[in-house]
Amino acid sequence: MASNISFLILTQNEEKNLSNALTSCTFADQVFVLDSGSTDSTQRIAEEAGTTFVFHSWEGYARQKNWGLDNLPFTSDWVFILDADESITDELREELIRIASDPDNTTAGYYVNRYFVWVGQEIRHCGYYPSWNLRFFRRGMARYEERDVHEHMIVDGPVGYLRGEMHHEDRRGRDFLWQKHLRYADLEAREMVKTVLQSSTAGLKPSFFGNALERRRAIKERIWPYLPCRWLLRFLYMYVFKRGFLDGRAGLDMCLFMTRYEREIAKRFKELKAEMLRA
Repeated sequence: MASNISFLILTQNEEKNLSNALTSCTFADQVFVLDSGSTDSTQRIAEEAGTTFVFHSWEGYARQKNWGLDNLPFTSDWVFILDADESITDELREELIRIASDPDNTTAGYYVNRYFVWVGQEIRHCGYYPSWNLRFFRRGMARYEERDVHEHMIVDGPVGYLRGEMHHEDRRGRDFLWQKHLRYADLEAREMVKTVLQSSTAGLKPSFFGNALERRRAIKERIWPYLPCRWLLRFLYMYVFKRGFLDGRAGLDMCLFMTRYEREIAKRFKELKAEMLRA
């Protein structure tokens, strides 16, 4: 039975994650795996699962997804963008099918919550839960803002929130995860420099009086870059204010990891800002 749902999954060397993602979305009418040059068995896994495997050179997180939305032959009325290290839970699957089969529904897109699995344990605090992302939308009614990292989707129409959740677990190991966050740190620092020396990035508008995402963007752009010891503030925010201690050893480990990440952002921000001022 057709679900009226298509999936888009971006990949690059995701052999340890992809099978779980694909197994969770077998109900979809179409699954497109948009790859940017994997050298492991990602392509074989995708093709053996019956998906449509497409190569496109990496353009950046937002541009890569927008290229897929613009160029892949989607036929379903609804599209879900899933990361390769995420999977659809049973409750979320039933909710998606129910929405996509409702002809009277006028909602343009839906925010989906996800929980992280860190060192084998679900994280339900630390400021990482809930973690809302707009991932499910009517075809042609949503695009990602042009931003290098932590991009958000802009939807043309009313939005809603789903009860079902995504499972997020990267199985590629801690060393890989740290190298990934070093790349994120560079991108995050570049966005901060743009904000401080130029103007706010286009797309999601920062506002202290807007929705949760707009308030968060306002804090990140208008307050956060100017605070001293941001790494310490981040640890206190995650572990104390957001009660990361309730997640036990996994919570402490995650808070320390992200504190180290924040220090890398600050270091890179200082370097890039000095370079741009000299230029």
